[in-house]
Amino acid sequence: MRGESCTGKTRTAFEAVRACLKGWHLVFPKTTDRLLALLDADALAPRTVLWLNEAHNYLTGIDAEEAAAALRSRLEQPGPLVVLGTLWPEYHRTLTATPEHGKDAHPNARALLAPVRPVDVPASFTTTALGNPLVAGDRSLATAMSTSTGGRITQTLAAGPQLVDHYHQATSHNPYGRAIITTAMDARRLGHTSPLPAALLKAAAPGYLTEQQRAAADPDTWFTHALAYAREKVKGVVAALEPVADPEGMGALPDIYRLSDYLDHHSRVIRRYAFPPDSFWTAARDHAAGTADLEALAEAADHRGRHRIAADLYQRAADAGGTGALLELAWRRGRAGDLDGAEQLYQRAIDAGDTVALTELAQLRQRAGDLDGAERLAQRAADAGDTGPLVELAWRRGEAGDLDGAERIAQQAADAGNINALVRLAWRREEAGDPDGAERLAQQATDSGGREALIRLAQLRKRSATPTRESG
Repeated sequence: MRGESCTGKTRTAFEAVRACLKGWHLVFPKTTDRLLALLDADALAPRTVLWLNEAHNYLTGIDAEEAAAALRSRLEQPGPLVVLGTLWPEYHRTLTATPEHGKDAHPNARALLAPVRPVDVPASFTTTALGNPLVAGDRSLATAMSTSTGGRITQTLAAGPQLVDHYHQATSHNPYGRAIITTAMDARRLGHTSPLPAALLKAAAPGYLTEQQRAAADPDTWFTHALAYAREKVKGVVAALEPVADPEGMGALPDIYRLSDYLDHHSRVIRRYAFPPDSFWTAARDHAAGTADLEALAEAADHRGRHRIAADLYQRAADAGGTGALLELAWRRGRAGDLDGAEQLYQRAIDAGDTVALTELAQLRQRAGDLDGAERLAQRAADAGDTGPLVELAWRRGEAGDLDGAERIAQQAADAGNINALVRLAWRREEAGDPDGAERLAQQATDSGGREALIRLAQLRKRSATPTRESG
């Protein structure tokens, strides 16, 4: 079920299960860890509904790719089994988008979702639907319809507009509550998808307040009152900041909160171009914890010119085991001319099992003139499934005039399934005045199924058959 916050995705899914799958078991893991435990134990019996409400919570962040891979494996086994999830459109786009070369963060999630045809839950009801007598006959629906605009009655039922009003009205009578809610909004939209620690909210809030507001605050009580306002239930339904259930037992995790989905959507409109204050970035550096959160915030800081903070965030993520942060820091070291420092960081990522680091380190060795070292790394990258470095290295060998060495590397790439290097080298052989060598390589690439190579071969044979002016 795909739709925006508070559009009725969960209720739609519930009604579908109740109508179509009577008598089936329903399993609802609350965390990615719980989902993995279920799948590892093969605990999903036939005629079971696996309920993944807000599926992005399982498919992004730490262990998300492992969970997606495990789900794919389970779906290949005998059923019947229904995996039913709800997902925001923006998360669906992110998880199914074609990745940039060497930056595929969600390969298993994309493979899991790509074949799925989402059931879209619209953000609003049509005039025809609202004219149904059943709507007017239900008191709650009738009240929601009369107080909603644009047919957005599910949001009204979920107290969404009232929650937005609660946030905006805090400017005058509780600016401290508004400050920590705004901090949470900025944290979520800039990449902190995990629940937010109270320490981050408290440390960032002063930057969202005026000098007069800060001077008027009681140092001992302001945050307690601000948090109480942010946790106040609007219409008894929803609060700006909600507690997070303890995944291991009853009750809520202490000093951890999650921003309301409706306010999250709202903030991405009203604060789309807003720059968080310095206090936000310092608080993020000191109190964000998850590697995925740290890396996302570092990227957001970099895009906004906060390069020193970005470096600090990347360093914290790298220290916590984030290989993406290691790659970013290594790239920065290499760009600054510190090749030894860059290589050490790439090696750490390689030791942690990151194959992208092999590719980038091979390119670093190439730029440093160490073609033999680059070739060894490129071959390791090809063994891990990335033949790009071999193709690039073959081209560089050819540019340097070492056509035999280029052909040897191109053959390695072809053996690994990439014939592009042979095609490019055929062009290089022809340019060097070796038409026979060019045709031999083009024929080899053609035999491997390369359409571009077939065209190249035809061009070579046409040229060799065309008489010169003297012979004509």
